[in-house]
Amino acid sequence: MSNATGADTTAPNTLTDGTLGTLPTKILTHGASGSSIEVTVKGATPLTWKAPFRGELGDFLAGFVSEEDFLGQGGMRGSLLFPFANRLHDNRYTWDGVTYDVPKQWDADPEVIHGFVRLNDWDLESAELDSPDHAAITFAYAIRQGEYEWYPFDLDVRVRYVLTATEFNVEFSYTNVGGTDAPAGFGWHPYFRVPGHETFDDLRLRIPGRTRVLMDEKLVPLPGEAAYERREDDLIHEPLAGVDYDDAWADLVPDSDGLIRTTLTEPDTGAGVAMWQDRGTVLIYTGGSYPVPRGSIAIEPVESTTDAFNRPDRDAEVRLAPSATRTFRFGGTVLE
Repeated sequence: MSNATGADTTAPNTLTDGTLGTLPTKILTHGASGSSIEVTVKGATPLTWKAPFRGELGDFLAGFVSEEDFLGQGGMRGSLLFPFANRLHDNRYTWDGVTYDVPKQWDADPEVIHGFVRLNDWDLESAELDSPDHAAITFAYAIRQGEYEWYPFDLDVRVRYVLTATEFNVEFSYTNVGGTDAPAGFGWHPYFRVPGHETFDDLRLRIPGRTRVLMDEKLVPLPGEAAYERREDDLIHEPLAGVDYDDAWADLVPDSDGLIRTTLTEPDTGAGVAMWQDRGTVLIYTGGSYPVPRGSIAIEPVESTTDAFNRPDRDAEVRLAPSATRTFRFGGTVLE
């Protein structure tokens, strides 16, 4: 039996090898629906997420399209941002009385930004292919003292990607295997698009945030309470033409099931995509050109605000005690 996309509903889940230029990738397919993701081993970065949409397989992510593109890290598309997301004030942070100066990690980066796991090799730890309802793969990475003078901590890191017919779900977890408290916070940098729309200008964006995070000219939050601009209801743009953001929202309001959903949809039908997360902050960036100007919008789930390592009001969100594990859950859902 085949569904409208041509997928065999009795087909098994599969994990196959691919390449992005010379870079190895893993392609996970949910057999029953035909939905799939392709992920680079370097950086464990999702390149594509294809899922049934209006009788076809639509690609809801605008990821890197070539090896050169990936190594250039333009827009950090789909990248895993760890152990910090976004920027640090003056490229440094102070942790338990010690100040660390953080260098730029790669020449392609415009500044010190988005941690240091995006271009490192991860290990494929496991694959889950036996369930008809979902398919999953897990990548692992280890950070150890001595590798980075400015980050003398020990962490074991894992990311689990889970596919269903309509969802691409992610569990990012990390454990402090060292002997002292470590600063750590995660973010994901996907660019979402709605199949059939060349740009997002005619779409509707809903952000369920009650606080806008105000930034300085370097896109670092203002000091203290000055960083937080309160609002009383959801932020809705319908349509998005003429709207420009490189901004973050906190105090996100969950739906009745406890999950927070930022949605990008057609105003008349409600079809599109929801980016969900279990907590944290969401960043919106409209300035990308992937694959064309305003062809996709960055809807980024992050555990805390930019520069959280330097903010006492965010200490509880980034402080990880020895032997402790923190897990952040988020993902995308097709809306039809």
